[in-house]
Amino acid sequence: MKKIGVLVHALTVEYALEVLNGIFAYFSDKQDVQFFVAQTKEPNTDTGYYEYQSWNGVSLLFATDVDLVIVITGSYSSTVSTDNLGKILMSFREKPIISVGADLKIPGSSYIITECDSAYENVVHHLKEKHGCKKIAYFAANKTGSKESLMRFEAFKKGLEKNKLKFYPELVYDGDFSLNVAYKVLEKKYPKKEDVNFDAILCVNDLTALGCQKYLIDLGLNVPEAVKIIGFDDSTYATQSHPRLSTMNQNIYIQGKIAAELAYKKLNGEVIPAVTSVPVEPLYKQSCGCIPLENNDDIYINSDDKLGRPNDYTNSLRKMSGQYLNTLSSIESLYRLLDLAQTSETLHHFANTLDKILVALDIPSCLVCFYKKPVMHEQGKEFILPRNAYVAMMIDTERKVHDYDPGIEFNPTKSPFPPEYFNGYPGSFMLHPLFSGRKNYGYIVCKLKTSNYSMHSVSVKILINTIASNYEYTRSLTKNKSLSKINIALQQSNSNLDLQSKTDELTGILNRRGFMELGQKTLNLAAEAGKHGVLYFADLDGLKKINDTYGHDMGDEAIKAAAHVFSQALRSNDIVGRLSGDEFASIAIGMKLTHERKFRDKVKSLCSMISKDKKFPFTLSVSLGAIEFDLQDNKEPSLSELLSLADEKLYIEKRRKHAKK
Repeated sequence: MKKIGVLVHALTVEYALEVLNGIFAYFSDKQDVQFFVAQTKEPNTDTGYYEYQSWNGVSLLFATDVDLVIVITGSYSSTVSTDNLGKILMSFREKPIISVGADLKIPGSSYIITECDSAYENVVHHLKEKHGCKKIAYFAANKTGSKESLMRFEAFKKGLEKNKLKFYPELVYDGDFSLNVAYKVLEKKYPKKEDVNFDAILCVNDLTALGCQKYLIDLGLNVPEAVKIIGFDDSTYATQSHPRLSTMNQNIYIQGKIAAELAYKKLNGEVIPAVTSVPVEPLYKQSCGCIPLENNDDIYINSDDKLGRPNDYTNSLRKMSGQYLNTLSSIESLYRLLDLAQTSETLHHFANTLDKILVALDIPSCLVCFYKKPVMHEQGKEFILPRNAYVAMMIDTERKVHDYDPGIEFNPTKSPFPPEYFNGYPGSFMLHPLFSGRKNYGYIVCKLKTSNYSMHSVSVKILINTIASNYEYTRSLTKNKSLSKINIALQQSNSNLDLQSKTDELTGILNRRGFMELGQKTLNLAAEAGKHGVLYFADLDGLKKINDTYGHDMGDEAIKAAAHVFSQALRSNDIVGRLSGDEFASIAIGMKLTHERKFRDKVKSLCSMISKDKKFPFTLSVSLGAIEFDLQDNKEPSLSELLSLADEKLYIEKRRKHAKK
């Protein structure tokens, strides 16, 4: 199964959605491909408060078992320069990368660009010869550092030169691909309509063109009589404006299909070109005067001066924005999700509700993975993908899978998609980090039956918020459990241990393996509840002397007696184990170090009593080291570290005893 990642800035931009539709269409009949789409926003974004967390999906798609990554580079143009994006992704250069829209300059990568020189030459010629324009302005987005903007600007200048028209540097304006910025730039430059000193204006994209068109009309100029306007992209916005915007079609859908085809060929061992060019086609409509304003049909004049209409694909794409919510069940499901997001439910309860919601949302499956411990990720700091994660739930309505906490643990840096669920499961998936505020819990993976990514992204966003809320609610219930309930859980864990392999044969208490396993579970549960406790490390004094003087059988009796003393001195729910020949350890949750003196006295008293009862020719003696721990500081509890600290205390105790001799 080929695994392909797709990085896109946002699923609310038509350009990105058209590329994705092309990718989806190409892979729709491929039974050996899984492709995972991640809406990443940009690193360190300050929009949406915590939207910078979305970038964490990048590290998941560059995991070891993802074979290739497609980057929809053009979707990042308004917020991240192509050069900066390339530098950011350079650390992943060992993975095959295909860029859509620009060259990321990553060694070994391939890219798809538009060939727009001939289109701009045709547009300038059209404006000059058909409409008599001689003074043509240009609205760019060069300040963003976008390679696409720079390429279109250069093509515009070449078009002027080819058509023997003068280039006016003072008629070049700069924005960021947005409507509002374009409006404000012209508003500042031309406060009166008499100040407008150009016949036509070409724009880097349709939104910029619409901003210019809106301002010029607000200023009192007639479009197209006074000024001709031509955009770039052939977006839905262009068809819905009045006048309908003349534009250039860069075949975005085709670019997506080409990217998918190149990826598929690459992963099948074929050699693919480093650069693939896609031609741009001018579409002359109302804003340049080619189609009468009273004509309401979505038609255009092409570069061959022939009448054209949008193809079936374009028509279907333009209906897409409303199609997803046309069913009552989808609306009801979104309302249900919103209700869940505003109420407190346990994760288990949420999992039991999720399957019905997924069916209504046309999402066949949903995988929720949590990191072993949530990661607090500050803006501007590097996110380090944890190496330990587990499956919280997998709901698959197609394959009738309903798993809650199935016990599957894995390393997401190697394989973020557990093979138990993804082997032999082709299709389109949406991946998104699971976060709330600065806290990153894990991630969610949803399979998609349709290519309506914009609306699916709304569903996934609500799912993320709901799961994060339910995680915290479930955790708060765990925190508020009494110590006795925690001990019940620990006792249940203890009963499930394989006693034969984890019990010390001589003493009947836990051996090292059993103590380390159950002890770590004890600490993890205590950490969930925010509890403190004491770890004791004990050493039977003089075992070698006992063995040498009275024989090993007597030494074994001394070891059994020490285990009995240690167990009796503690509570029944404390964890006790024999770590080696004469070493013992215990974990006492809820105990304070102030109890240590009483504990020592009790151990000493019990040693004396058992020595008399067993009629030992010596008095049993045990040295102790103790360390208190507090698990309320949100740190990963480590039994090994605590044992090392307690061992240091034991060493001090042994030295003190030797000094007295």
